[in-house]
Amino acid sequence: MVGDKDIQVDFMFNSAPDPFVPADHPLRRIRPLIDAEAIHRECAPLYSKVGRPSVPPEQLFLALLGGYILGVRSDRRLVMELQCNMALKWFVGLQMTQKVWDASTFSQNRRRRFDQSGILERLFDQTVRKAIDAGLVSRHVSADGTLVRANASFKSLEPIELNMDPEEYKKGMRAEDKDDADGPDDPGNRAVNFRGEKRSNATHRSTTDPDSRLVSKGTSGTGAYPGYTVNAVMENRNRILLGVGTAIGHGSTVEEEGCLTLLDRAKRHLRFKPGSMGTDKGYFHARFIAGLLRRRVEPHIAPTKVGRRRWHTRVRMRTRGEPYRLSQRCRKKIEELFGEGKDWHGLRRFRRRGLLKVHQETLFIGWVLNLKRLAKLLNPLPQAT
Repeated sequence: MVGDKDIQVDFMFNSAPDPFVPADHPLRRIRPLIDAEAIHRECAPLYSKVGRPSVPPEQLFLALLGGYILGVRSDRRLVMELQCNMALKWFVGLQMTQKVWDASTFSQNRRRRFDQSGILERLFDQTVRKAIDAGLVSRHVSADGTLVRANASFKSLEPIELNMDPEEYKKGMRAEDKDDADGPDDPGNRAVNFRGEKRSNATHRSTTDPDSRLVSKGTSGTGAYPGYTVNAVMENRNRILLGVGTAIGHGSTVEEEGCLTLLDRAKRHLRFKPGSMGTDKGYFHARFIAGLLRRRVEPHIAPTKVGRRRWHTRVRMRTRGEPYRLSQRCRKKIEELFGEGKDWHGLRRFRRRGLLKVHQETLFIGWVLNLKRLAKLLNPLPQAT
């Protein structure tokens, strides 16, 4: 018999969000890995001792973290999810009838407190230390870099030599559009004709995100676009990210310097020193190889036919051993992490602007990827019977 819906409306409902979160939900497995009290202690010095109580900082961090886990792309959408998504409400620690704060609370706290405080770096390091203490981190690592689009368009590129107030320049461009017999294609989005004009990092900068640069893979056929380089170092056993960084520009030099910086940071903050590092052939340069050897790290780098210095010879000699072959097999896994971050967690295109801010976004995404690994390793799902 076909059933009918129940038309009786419940006028009173008294329950916590916990029963509405499935046992196998990813947020339920990740939440025990985050110490909310530690976040509160880290943020306490950033707040005044007098005045009206603020939104608890641990709830702000948990909401932002949950947004990156679920792939939410804006603060307004995140507030909507907090109102509707029971799992996210439980993850943050909100009650069923508790009012959600305004979307501007996220941006104001980031700008005034969190971006320059270094809290996110310390939270990232705490997760890595937890993995090290649990014996999940290998002494063999891999490194790579990827290009991420900036939150800027080609229309924002202007000549560096321009000595004019931005508002005056925009008025001049609008006047040119008015003089055009056909008129602008969109009055709110000025039409720009790029034909015949050469643009490069030496001559142009984005007025929307001045820290971004024109980047390109070269062989991918996508052309250049405003973006940043994201570097990462990953341990090979369980794909735990030991460090992530954001750099201006692109190319082998930027990736090599970023990789060595992350190695030094891991030694300084985590007391971690790898035994070997696997990379692709883009790192097969004498200066980078020498930098690894000075740090007593075995360079398991894919060789090329170019290069006859003694540094290149030392790498080619290692290609005959089994450790080298294992490193080259494992180093491809870091590209899987980049793909996961781009497909599900917002790494394909930054939503913030400026090097400091996009670096904070990179740390959030790296933190999410590590938490997902640890949730699978430390909080596995119960086996179905």
